[in-house]
Amino acid sequence: MNPYAFLSLFASIVTLFLGNFIYYKNPKNRLNQLIAVLCFLVAYLSFVNFSLRNADSYQTAYLWLKASVLWPLMSPIVLTIVLTATKNRFSTNKVFLTLIYIPSILISLLQVTSNQLTINIMVMEYWGWTSSLNLSSPFLYLTMIWIFLIITVSIVLCYSYYRKTRGLEKQQTLYILLGLIFAVIVSLITDTIIPLLSIEFPGMVYFAAALGVLFISYGVSQYKLPSLTPEIAADEIVSTIKSFLIMTDDNNEIKYVNPAGLNLLGQSYSEISGEHIESVLPNFGNQKNLTLEGNISVKNFETLLKDKNGNEIPVLLSTSVITKKSSLIGVLYVGTDISERKIVERKRKALSKQTIKRQSVLLELYKEDISNPEATLKRLTETDSKTLDVDRVNVWFFNEDKSFLECSDMYLSNEGHQRSELKIEAKSCRKYLETLKRSHNLTAMDAQTDPKTSEFSDYLKPHSIISLMDVPIWLHGEMVGILCHEQIQNRREWTFEEQDFAASISYMISLSLETHERELAQRQIIESLEEKEVLLREIHHRVKNNMQIISSLLNLQSSTLKTKEMRDIFRESQNRIKSMSMIHEQLYQSKDIAKIDFGIYVTNLIKSLFQIYSGTSRQVEWNVVSDKIEMDIETALPCGLILNELVSNSLKHAFNGSEGKIRVKIIRDTDIIKVEVGDNGSGLPEKVQLETTSTLGLKLVDILVKQLEGELEIDRENGTCFTIRFRELNYGDRL
Repeated sequence: MNPYAFLSLFASIVTLFLGNFIYYKNPKNRLNQLIAVLCFLVAYLSFVNFSLRNADSYQTAYLWLKASVLWPLMSPIVLTIVLTATKNRFSTNKVFLTLIYIPSILISLLQVTSNQLTINIMVMEYWGWTSSLNLSSPFLYLTMIWIFLIITVSIVLCYSYYRKTRGLEKQQTLYILLGLIFAVIVSLITDTIIPLLSIEFPGMVYFAAALGVLFISYGVSQYKLPSLTPEIAADEIVSTIKSFLIMTDDNNEIKYVNPAGLNLLGQSYSEISGEHIESVLPNFGNQKNLTLEGNISVKNFETLLKDKNGNEIPVLLSTSVITKKSSLIGVLYVGTDISERKIVERKRKALSKQTIKRQSVLLELYKEDISNPEATLKRLTETDSKTLDVDRVNVWFFNEDKSFLECSDMYLSNEGHQRSELKIEAKSCRKYLETLKRSHNLTAMDAQTDPKTSEFSDYLKPHSIISLMDVPIWLHGEMVGILCHEQIQNRREWTFEEQDFAASISYMISLSLETHERELAQRQIIESLEEKEVLLREIHHRVKNNMQIISSLLNLQSSTLKTKEMRDIFRESQNRIKSMSMIHEQLYQSKDIAKIDFGIYVTNLIKSLFQIYSGTSRQVEWNVVSDKIEMDIETALPCGLILNELVSNSLKHAFNGSEGKIRVKIIRDTDIIKVEVGDNGSGLPEKVQLETTSTLGLKLVDILVKQLEGELEIDRENGTCFTIRFRELNYGDRL
């Protein structure tokens, strides 16, 4: 057999097989049908070309030449395939399709009835019988132009569609495009360019067309170009869903488990197929043979799934019976692994219990006598260590000139209180002290490598300190000491609740120091018979303490609330109580119990707010500029509440975790007091007006400004700035 004839026979067999394969892949799909027609046409023409090259006589070869009359139909079929694959609106336009097929039909008739395209003289070449193109006929060139135009349009449409699609559709279009380009290039070289150059070479157009169809067919089979069906989509969904899925027959024997289920069980399908459902869902082991009447679908109930190793996994399960023609054929089990959710729930419950326990401890501590600082320190450090489960808790105080920090009390969880004569030079840890003053607490999970505590390497390593949490101790607005929590057995990450508890213990140490100072002062006052002033100071102190108790009760109550909104409302109420409490605190500390230094009050108030909102204020700086202004309680209370609301509002809403600055300026011009509170945050929206706002904080600001008989201005450029002008309220003398 002529080897060139064999190539044509091979191309015919391959395309015949491909056409049959693609058609039966999805016989109802138009694109499948068109590709199958193209395959059958190429198979027919390849077989004709095989017979022509292998003919044993001139007459036989001539007959086979005339039998190739259908070759002009290839190009319009290719264009129709491209129009359909690219979802072009002309793919179903009958008038347009008729217009592109008519010229090809006329070309076929012209080849049968005349020699306008080929010379009717057969020549035997080394590849078999062939005929030459009629290069003198204008119809030949018109035919070539027509076919070139059709193929060019097909390639351009296919490439344009390839550029604008993605995913699976893009891959499908790529293979159609490659098939077209390959067939065109090979055909152009072997059947046009080489003959025009008078070089003897066998034409490869049908072999090239067969390879082009092979590209298209590969795209169809590999990427399921035209064969997307509901069954395929369902299989894909079931195999990729994250929930596990198990199907059993009416005897409770497992017939299918999706990949997610196999992964959760740690088994292969062959290991689990045919097993009873009780092997993976023990709670279903007592089921007898299923009946349609006795089994109702159940949704979303918790049960246990048993894996390959016998471990029980908590799952949220739904069951549904599978029926066909009113007959029960099986059960579908769909579920989700809820192990992580269970862990979170256990942690949340444990955290809630811990919070309640800590608040109860604080309330009990508030009831105890704290007038003796030495005894109070021992009691508080021991309670702190046991409540937070900390290896070592100690308290450091500055010496008189603040050049040294000296350890005043140390409690070890396994050894009790220890005598310590440790000292740390203040100038050796300036960066640490500044950070502690600014952030109001300092935590380090790996203290020996953390840059915030690197200055303490000479202290940390010898004492085997791994993690630490330090809280400053304040007295009269100044940091006088530090409450230290040191972990020496294991690394620890400190929670917000633990930091809050430590801050409360630090506050109680401050209260103890204040109480001790106050008792000393009271003795001196009593000795000087200044009873009236003593009584007034005690009233303010008791009011302050009562307010602190109210704040603690609110804090305890808030731990039982489930929603963050309600907890935030309680915390805001605590802040307002504390802002009033601080005025009474400063009054009983002042030399003149009738007035307070408002600048000092504002500084202490802002420090307190930054400590409360330490989670959102770590990157926020603040600055207070104040004239020396003495203010009575009637004016200081509403003004303090206004400052509390405005600064709290900035900390909560202005920065969203980013860096920023809050500034407070208080000046007196004759009898007018001017207070400015501003930030460089995101700014107050224009739609927010104090007169109509539903926000309690801003509404309270508006009410308090009116109570002060003052004026309020809001500047919304470069953040938000509130300016309040008022005169000090003047009440009559009281008995």
